[in-house]
Amino acid sequence: MLARVERPCAYTSALIGDDVVAVGRAVADAGWAGVFGMATLPEARGKGAARNVLAALADWAGAHEADRMYLQVERDNIPALRLYERTGFSEICGYHYRAERLARDE
Repeated sequence: MLARVERPCAYTSALIGDDVVAVGRAVADAGWAGVFGMATLPEARGKGAARNVLAALADWAGAHEADRMYLQVERDNIPALRLYERTGFSEICGYHYRAERLARDE
């Protein structure tokens, strides 16, 4: 599925020793870079791994003439929200997923 993305894209990771502890992906299109798939292992949070991934993706985006970035994050992901706010992201719109409610067996 990822191979079907035709725009310039990049993947990056952060290491602690030989272990990958954070990852992210960016796709550039028309002056924008979308950030996708950011993930950090719980034991690596607060150590700069995600910040380094985001910085590497921003550098890559700039080199691909994308001077603006966007991403989506779930409202209950407080560590990610803090990181994104500290790095200059701000909310411009909200979204939610619809899920079917299942009847309880009683």
